[in-house]
Amino acid sequence: MTPTAKITAVGLVLACTVSLGTALVARADSVSDQKKRNDKRIAALGQQLEGTNASLARAYVNLEKTKAALPVAQQRLSAAQQAQAQAEQAQAQAEDVQARAEAAEAKARAHNEDVAQKLAVAQANAQRAVERLAKSSSELVTSQDALDAYAAEVFQGPGPDSQLGMVFGGTSPQDLADRLVMADTASTVASDTIDKLAAMTADNTSTRAYLTAVRAEIAELKRQAEIALANAEAATAAATAAKEQAIVAHNNAVTATSNAATAKSQLDALKAQQTAYAADLATERANEQAELDAARAESARLQAILVERARQARIAEQKRLAALRAARERKIREEQAKAAAAAAQGKTYTPQVPPPVQGDTTQSGYLSYPANGPTTSGFGMRWHPILQKWMLHDGLDWGIPCGTPVYAAAPGVIIRAGWRASGWGNQILIDHGIHRGVDLVTSYNHLSSIVTFGGSVRRGQLIGYSGTTGYSTGCHLHFGVYEDGIPVNPRIWL
Repeated sequence: MTPTAKITAVGLVLACTVSLGTALVARADSVSDQKKRNDKRIAALGQQLEGTNASLARAYVNLEKTKAALPVAQQRLSAAQQAQAQAEQAQAQAEDVQARAEAAEAKARAHNEDVAQKLAVAQANAQRAVERLAKSSSELVTSQDALDAYAAEVFQGPGPDSQLGMVFGGTSPQDLADRLVMADTASTVASDTIDKLAAMTADNTSTRAYLTAVRAEIAELKRQAEIALANAEAATAAATAAKEQAIVAHNNAVTATSNAATAKSQLDALKAQQTAYAADLATERANEQAELDAARAESARLQAILVERARQARIAEQKRLAALRAARERKIREEQAKAAAAAAQGKTYTPQVPPPVQGDTTQSGYLSYPANGPTTSGFGMRWHPILQKWMLHDGLDWGIPCGTPVYAAAPGVIIRAGWRASGWGNQILIDHGIHRGVDLVTSYNHLSSIVTFGGSVRRGQLIGYSGTTGYSTGCHLHFGVYEDGIPVNPRIWL
């Protein structure tokens, strides 16, 4: 496998892995955004349920949470299953790439071994040719030396031992015949030597040509061996990388399968929770009507008490004003009598006329804020999602932490302080008297604790601490204002 093929093989697996990871991130962002929207809606729902029985509100919120979570869980399951399928596909592709890379590696190694074997044979042949050439060259030198010595002996050698001497030195015909036989034998030996020398020379020339060819073949085989080795190493590296990617893809597939199983388990658990919460809600809704009847009865009793206190306060205020007006009239008559007496004595006296009696001097912004915090729910009608009807939220809710000091909004008298079973939890009612022609009462609800239980209080005096008692979905202060027992928007007095 060439380096380009190696990069392509590894890149294929990497591309599958990266695309899978990108898709999972995109889906995670979508699920996360959806969860944030659901959490925000559930938080707003908690404010809508302010003043509802805590058990009923909890059952409803739990049910709504599961309803909101089910699509998210279903989406997560679908995404997990899709990721599982993609991971398994990526694993199959990676394993295929691995198999092809390993096959290419085996082929490259086989080719490398074949070239190496051919090179070894060529090198052995070259070695044998060198050895044969060296041997034949040595034998050629020896034969040439022998032939040269023979020629010298034949043509140059003196005395009877030379071949000429052997022919012409005979002493009798028989001796001459014997000498001729010996000379012929020597000549035959010399001729054989010459023939052998020629054959050796030809063989030597052939061996040299063969050696040159073998060496050229060795050079070519070495070049091929280098290429084969490089390809084998590249194929091995590609196979190793493909195997590693196959392992990664396998692990991703295992993880994706586990994630899908977890998502399926979570979805099944949510469905089971939804069924249980629906049953709880049905039970709590059945009990809510009786509690609402009790709360309405309590509200009616409170209103009756406040209306009666307003009537008595108004009578007392009318008596107070009547007494002030009568005192003013007496004072005027007394001043007029003094002026008349002074005139009878010839003196001058200017009557001191008292100012007119004013019945209501309350200015706007009479009430001070009992606590500082963001308004989480205003005064007015709001839709109750459980009871499916509009209900009055008769005050202002300020989102403040539990344990925040709560102060009297104006001077007055505490007419009620303690636990109220109607849903207000720890509650304080302060009667501030007649202002702008009405009896003004303020209420402080869901307190964690009460500091002052009775008697007169001054403006800004600590009376308790905020909490989440009664029908409350979180730490806050519910501040109410009543005019002659009728709840009004506190902002018109603040």
